Formats: sequence, structure tokens, C-alpha cells
Amino acid sequence: MLQIQTGQKIGQYQVEGFLGRGAFAQVFLATDAKGVRVALKVGDDSGGGRFLPRFGEVTVTRDPRAVSPDETPAEAMFLDSMDGARAEVLNAGEVDELLLKEADLLRSAPGITTPRLHEVIQVEGRPVLVMDYIAGTTLRERIRSMEGIKISWLLDVAIAAERLIEGGWQCHGDLKPENIIVNDLEEVFLIDPVPESCREDRVVTTPWYNPFLRWDQKGDAQALAIMIYELMVGALPFDQVPWSLAGTCHTTHCEEERDLSLSMFLACPPMREINALTPSHFEHIFHRAMCEEKYGLSELRSDLEDFLLRH
Repeated sequence: MLQIQTGQKIGQYQVEGFLGRGAFAQVFLATDAKGVRVALKVGDDSGGGRFLPRFGEVTVTRDPRAVSPDETPAEAMFLDSMDGARAEVLNAGEVDELLLKEADLLRSAPGITTPRLHEVIQVEGRPVLVMDYIAGTTLRERIRSMEGIKISWLLDVAIAAERLIEGGWQCHGDLKPENIIVNDLEEVFLIDPVPESCREDRVVTTPWYNPFLRWDQKGDAQALAIMIYELMVGALPFDQVPWSLAGTCHTTHCEEERDLSLSMFLACPPMREINALTPSHFEHIFHRAMCEEKYGLSELRSDLEDFLLRH
């Protein structure tokens, strides 16, 4: 990938430091000629969360060489109608294509709960996204530091996702603690949306929060429900992801086989068995989000509003 270091000039921007990385890109803090802080997003030479190096222990360190073991980078999941999904690596051209499509998404929702895109510049033949720098902490960082998470923030995430869909997006596509930033004013921002795939047999997402590999608002609702489970229990509900039949053709397996497989997959420990203080309302939300097809973002948002009004 582009070798970027603190003090380096990228176009008109002076690199101030490293902000973080995911499976497919790295993000740097920079300032423009007027001293305005921006974030520069640069693609890797290849990408895929399964192949991303990790530190040996959970850490707050942000380093382009690796990520903390508690982070959940996205995967490029290739779908086989017979055998289901498998994780693969994207090459530099495919990573750049993702970045350019992300830029299109950000242009269509300027500053609506997302970073505002300033421009896309070309450096050594590769795109670099120049976006607003959002000062704050991710939900992942707050979970790690045990600072506490407000349920109202998850409500704000649901509202933000709905606003983006009303503005023309089909979904965010990769909601997870790493992609939610809360600033000092407790405003919630969604980062790193996943654009629609150019291939029918591929979806880019984080299977731990999207185990059915959906690219729609229902997938966003399920991701939020999984985050509620994680906050209540301290662990994710599903160890083996994605669901083994995700991406397979419905005619490949009989309905009874699919139903049995789904029942076994969804047989995670109820939240209240692990944390007796879990509100029953949250178990209701999780169950409906995972099991009812018509339970989407608006229904989840309404249930969270109802819970907060009662408490």
C-alpha cells in the first residue's frame, strides 16, 4: 500500500498521525493548508479480516501493523450456492473499488450522521478519501475500557441508519461497535459504510454482526440486536459465523434441513441466563430481530424508544 508516515505531505494535506485500520484500509489524521483537521482513508494492497495480523493481547494501541484481538474486522465473503460462504482476500483493485463506492455513498448523505466527504485525491494511482475528522471514541473502545454504554446511543444508531435509508441508502451494511463513534457532545456518527457489491456472489461485511450475510436494513437491525446482546452478556451470541447455509440456494437443501440448521444456529444462551439483570425487553428485541423477517430497523427503534420511555 501507500507508505504513509507522520509529517508526510499527501496532496495539500500534512499527515499528523495514524488513527486506525480495518480489514481493507487505514486511516490517518491530517491537516489542510488552513489547519483544518481531516481524516485520510487509504486502501491496503489486499484486504480481509481473517488475514489481518493481531496483537497478542487486547490493547488500546493503534498501529498499522496489527489490530487488537477484541476487534472484529470485516470480511470479503464469497457466496457459493451449494457450499455456502467462504472468506477470501480482495486485491488492491477491488479494495480501491470499495473506497470509490464508499465515496459515492458519503456524497449522497453529506454530513447526515456520517463523516462529510471533502474530496477524493489520487496518490500513486490509488484513491485516498479525504473526510471530516470526527473526534471521539468508538463503542468498541468504550466497551474495552468499561466506560459504560448508554442505550440511548443505540437508539441514536437506529435513528441514524433510518435517516440514511430515507436519504437513499439501502443500508449501512456493517454496523458494529468499531463503526460507531460518540463524540464529546454524545452525538453518534456511523463510519465505514459498505456499498452494494458489484458481484452477486460476494458481500463485504462483518459476519459476527451479520451472520446471515445480508445487505439490507434487516441486516442492520440484526447487527444492532447483536450489539445489545454483547453489551448485556459481555460476549457475542454466535461463535461460528456465518450461518452455515448463508448464501446457499434454497433448493439445495430441503426446508426441514434449513429449519433445523437455523434452530441450532440460533440456540445461543439467553441473555438473562448469563446476566440476570438483563431487561426482558432486550431479550424480546433480540429474539424478534433474529427470528422475525418483518422486524426491521423501524420496529427495533420503536422498541428501544418504548424501553427508554418506561425507564
